[in-house]
Amino acid sequence: MSANRYIRFIELSSGVIRNSRIPLYSSKFSKRTYNQHQLLTLLLLKEYMSEDYRDTTELAEIMDSLLEKIHLDQVPHFTTIHKFCHRIRSFTFTRLLNRLMKLFYDWGEKIPCTAVDSSGIR
Repeated sequence: MSANRYIRFIELSSGVIRNSRIPLYSSKFSKRTYNQHQLLTLLLLKEYMSEDYRDTTELAEIMDSLLEKIHLDQVPHFTTIHKFCHRIRSFTFTRLLNRLMKLFYDWGEKIPCTAVDSSGIR
């Protein structure tokens, strides 16, 4: 297991996604440039880093070891990840994110918690 927390997150999320029974492609007519597992890993990384879509893709471009772990030759455009986010069912995404956060708590990783009150201000 890697010492870098982002690489460790990618390794854990790849394992969780593989075990989730999500098909590699959403349709037999998919373009097959990126598979759903790769896009979901980037989407989970976005949520973990609390960044927006543009910043996530910019960071992924300079993280060669991250691209190697996800098996990407090139980073998808931020709109690709955004469109994938709207395409995936929220129940599936929430279930995967909860399962992944539980694994991180088991590994001793500290995740900051925030709460929103009725005013909507943190």
